[in-house]
Amino acid sequence: MDLKESQIEDVFEVFYKQLISPNLKLIARQCHLGNRLMADLLLKDELDRDVIVEIKRDKIKREDVGQALEYAGMVKDSRVILAAPFIASPIKKAFEHYGIDYLEFDISEISKLYDQIRDKPNKLEIAEKIKIVTDTIREPLDSRKKRDGNIAFKINYVDSNWSGVCSPRGYEYNKAHRRWCGIQGEYGYDCQKDYGVGRDVDEDNFPCFDSIALKTLRFSPGVARGDIVSDTPKRCLNAKVGKLALFTSIKPGETGYERFIFAVGRIEEFLTHEDFEMICCNKETALIFSSPNYPKFWDYYRNPNKPESKFWRTGLFRYIKDETANHLLQDVIKDERFREQKQAAKKLIEFVNEVQK
Repeated sequence: MDLKESQIEDVFEVFYKQLISPNLKLIARQCHLGNRLMADLLLKDELDRDVIVEIKRDKIKREDVGQALEYAGMVKDSRVILAAPFIASPIKKAFEHYGIDYLEFDISEISKLYDQIRDKPNKLEIAEKIKIVTDTIREPLDSRKKRDGNIAFKINYVDSNWSGVCSPRGYEYNKAHRRWCGIQGEYGYDCQKDYGVGRDVDEDNFPCFDSIALKTLRFSPGVARGDIVSDTPKRCLNAKVGKLALFTSIKPGETGYERFIFAVGRIEEFLTHEDFEMICCNKETALIFSSPNYPKFWDYYRNPNKPESKFWRTGLFRYIKDETANHLLQDVIKDERFREQKQAAKKLIEFVNEVQK
């Protein structure tokens, strides 16, 4: 049977606990989200977050990535799940990069489920008695490997020690080599003129996230770029409170191989600033490094898909394994260059181990 998209929605509406997750509660179907957007299914998870499910009859296309991000931007503190019969690997990587969940389903098994519930008045009661074939969902969400919750940020070099506006010389370099610094005029301001060198910045008054990175130990995953998803804020859905955030940078003129870690903080909360998600770390327990004793980022992290490559390339964040974070902290404790940071490193290890329990 060649199912229509609405009939696939019928199946997911009835079998959402089995097909998506047993920890969900159905709120509505074909629910208006605003800005002419409509969710196929709107659910709530165990954390009381909105879960928006968009169902596609055919394979996921490039523009669907933009649609998913638009959903995520429209409804704050939400999860977005796209379900389709086929999702190409590059699209999956894009979803993972932007914090979007996805499901692939076997259309023939969905069709069999539809046959069992169509024209039945008591669909929900029937659903409880029907056994779902294992491969109906190729990789169930609840069986997918969970990330440990640590994160590393790619931060522009700010010669005010990430605690204010760049010097004129630093600004000229960043303007030529860093996208945001070069286009800020398009948004109606110039950090050098509007803020001025030496002017105080804080969590409420700053020209860019980089300029307050060390002063506030806050940072944002930034925005998506491209014709379809331009300026849509990204989210770090797999970062967790209690885990670690690594603040990394490279000095002007250095290669990506020289990327270093200038701070490590324990994630304390997530805040929203003008629609941007901000990860906030505890300043009192943070590890702060100084030049020339910066740990090298690539001594600890390896690109999952290309371990031999020691370049960050795209995106402002990477998820970090617990073992990687622990390796860094243990090295700080052992290395005499970091005598002043030893106690902070020990305390952070205690925090991380406590979260793991």
